[in-house]
Amino acid sequence: MSNAATQPGFGHRGVVILATDTEVGKTFIGCALAQALRHTGIAVKVRKPVETGCASKDGQLVPADGRLLWAAAGKIEPLDTVCPLRFSLPVAAPQAAKHASTSLEFDCDIAPILQPVTNPANDNVASAKSFWVIESAGGALSPLTDDHLNVQLAVFTRLPVILVAPDRLGTLSTLFAHIESLAQRGITIAAIALNQRSKQQHADNIGALNIWLPRLLSAYPHSPLPAVLSIAQGADQHAVGVQLLNALDIQIKP
Repeated sequence: MSNAATQPGFGHRGVVILATDTEVGKTFIGCALAQALRHTGIAVKVRKPVETGCASKDGQLVPADGRLLWAAAGKIEPLDTVCPLRFSLPVAAPQAAKHASTSLEFDCDIAPILQPVTNPANDNVASAKSFWVIESAGGALSPLTDDHLNVQLAVFTRLPVILVAPDRLGTLSTLFAHIESLAQRGITIAAIALNQRSKQQHADNIGALNIWLPRLLSAYPHSPLPAVLSIAQGADQHAVGVQLLNALDIQIKP
């Protein structure tokens, strides 16, 4: 093991955290990864372009998930930069925007937020050397804007994905559909995180994934097999961060 942290093994500059559904642990995964990266000495920046269901405090909407990501990354940028688009209604982003008498379009509203990711040289040296952790708003195939789904975050940035899914009975059908949908879009899935949201474990999901992933992705030669992680209920965030670094082939300082 090297004495210094290295960049990810397959050459990406970050990841997009997507999920098969809402409330399945995207932010926990994103925070665990951001903190682990910082501990290795790798500069990390985070973005959650849109958050809905924000509570109001002192006349401003506060993004709960955005704040967690912001803290995990060391608060090196303003919170308004990390999570600039906030809405109070806890529904899909376009509906929340409509409720707030506005609208969301990807090119106008989301693309500028991601400009430091796609064109880091035009931003600053720190952006060019940073590992980016970008979190979607809701499930991968749910609407992000009036014209695009959340999966567009990965299409636009050309970053690989960590796909988060609940480890429960019945998750495989939804998960397989998402895997094929991402592969059809040319998106690399770096890792799949099965998040145990209850005490009941479904070990068969891991076994089934290991059997079916080669079959599902065989039609897509550009798609490497993703790492499959099992995240136990109540897992220590640091331990999960180490799991994620290993899955992404990022070395850890001894």
